[in-house]
Amino acid sequence: MAIVLDKILTATDVDHRLSFETGSLPYFSFNDGDHHVDFKVLDLTDETTQNLRLYTREKGHPKPVISKGWREYVKNKKLKIGDKITILVNYDGRAPSYSIQAQRFDFRVCGEPLWYNI
Repeated sequence: MAIVLDKILTATDVDHRLSFETGSLPYFSFNDGDHHVDFKVLDLTDETTQNLRLYTREKGHPKPVISKGWREYVKNKKLKIGDKITILVNYDGRAPSYSIQAQRFDFRVCGEPLWYNI
């Protein structure tokens, strides 16, 4: 498995859309001429699935964001600013499969943050 995204959520991430680095775009297969790709993620905590859509800009910097399906996921998981999201991709010889893990900060142990799965 490879980490596609590992991010502490901001107000924009929680209230509107999830933005992330362009370096993660190679993990997604866009059809020629398309600026979006639909994909399904498996939540590693409750084993539910969520359909998401990744968009990029048509011109200039691609600035990838996940919008379609994201707000539903945020609402279902009761995510808030400061929570952490990790998206993983697995290649098993077929099409890639994606999983997602939401975590909330608990406390620090020897200066290291401890997170629990939500």
